[in-house]
Amino acid sequence: MTQQEIANEIMNEFARTNSKPNHVIQQRWFTQVLSRKLNPKERELINPAIQDLINTGLATSEDRHGWCLVLTEQGFEEIYPIDETRTINEIARKIIKHFSETNSQVNHTVDSKWINFNLRKGLNPKEDALVDTAIQKLVSDGFITIEDRHGWCMVLTQKGFDTLY
Repeated sequence: MTQQEIANEIMNEFARTNSKPNHVIQQRWFTQVLSRKLNPKERELINPAIQDLINTGLATSEDRHGWCLVLTEQGFEEIYPIDETRTINEIARKIIKHFSETNSQVNHTVDSKWINFNLRKGLNPKEDALVDTAIQKLVSDGFITIEDRHGWCMVLTQKGFDTLY
């Protein structure tokens, strides 16, 4: 691995753990996970790769009960590049698709549990922040309504039903 590939591997670890700004990779990961993937010459490139990330503003180095690498706001933007409009539309499509997969009819519901435990599970932090916007888009487009039926839920409208089938 080159120094740049090692830096990319470090940033991929932040992304893999759905890190947000100020989240850390502890020294333990570098010594017990990353180092084991590398040969002795590549291990010598870990510190320069970390320094490159710090110099470019993607991460900082701190002592938080032991050394760690901290993701910055700039690093957060780098690992989760998204097109907001496209992402909102994709999330809205996933919600509508779920109504379709459950053979929903007018007035059928999808509750907050599905949103929290299924939809959000596969999203990175930036996409997760757009879920409410996608739901509001579906409401404003008239495909669903939001109601409290023994808990928050989305209700399929006639327009949403006609669009689905």
